[in-house]
Amino acid sequence: MKKMLIASLALVLAAPAVFAAELTTRLVQVGEPEAGKTEVPVMAEGDGRVLWVDARDTALLAALTSAQVEDRTVRVDFNEADGRLNGVVLLDVGVEEDETGDFGYEKENFNPTVLDFNSALTIFDAMDGRTKRDSQCFNRAHGWAYDMKTRYNVDSMKIFIFFTSRYIREYRYKWWFHVAPMVLTAQDNMSVEQVMDVSFTNGPTLMRNWTNYFMQNDWACPSVNTYSEYRLNQKSQYCYLIRANMFYRSPRDLEQLETQGRQELGWNMNELAEARRQAFKNWRRYNP
Repeated sequence: MKKMLIASLALVLAAPAVFAAELTTRLVQVGEPEAGKTEVPVMAEGDGRVLWVDARDTALLAALTSAQVEDRTVRVDFNEADGRLNGVVLLDVGVEEDETGDFGYEKENFNPTVLDFNSALTIFDAMDGRTKRDSQCFNRAHGWAYDMKTRYNVDSMKIFIFFTSRYIREYRYKWWFHVAPMVLTAQDNMSVEQVMDVSFTNGPTLMRNWTNYFMQNDWACPSVNTYSEYRLNQKSQYCYLIRANMFYRSPRDLEQLETQGRQELGWNMNELAEARRQAFKNWRRYNP
């Protein structure tokens, strides 16, 4: 996807302060003040981070809500230690149309490769774990999925886990989503899902064991088919799972599939290069 950024500083909506961190992103959801709660969660698209705003700061909340509704790109300043959001700068961003690459599939015709477990383990051990400290999960997952295809001819899946506002508030959780590659392995004439998350596990991992790593209450995350099922049901569950083929990189891809019918049909080489550059230490000479 070629991206043309037409960025201009529009408005600074915060008092001067010394900030520990800065993030350029879109906002997925801005929470509403709740009785007895002193903070409001804000979900940032860029790296899946949850930031927090003082519930009394109505001007900042209004600016954030406006940016989210208008789908504006923002630059936010926040404290790395506690996630407290201090200020926001609104940016204008234009995006050109997508260009896909090789290995194209129509969504309904995508058939994941079924491996034996030993093959899955061999592939897992060869996956590049030399990631940057600030690497983002969706960029790591995209690089790993491409490597599995080009090196082993494996058509893999992605598994997204989405944490709801209920979970985020109760546990003051730092993230609102995580994603990793997933493969199928043959076992007793069945196909078993194995998550390939090099950052958090030591090998191919069963779905429930993987989700338990993130769920402090060991909640069983139900599976849903659409992004809106997660967005519109924030109080009834603590988490949700969404499966996608290996070409889907981020939650925005899932959202655009539902709202615009925009399928991810192949590798976007510019997007892949961007993912590697952000996530992997050896991106200049990529050699897993």
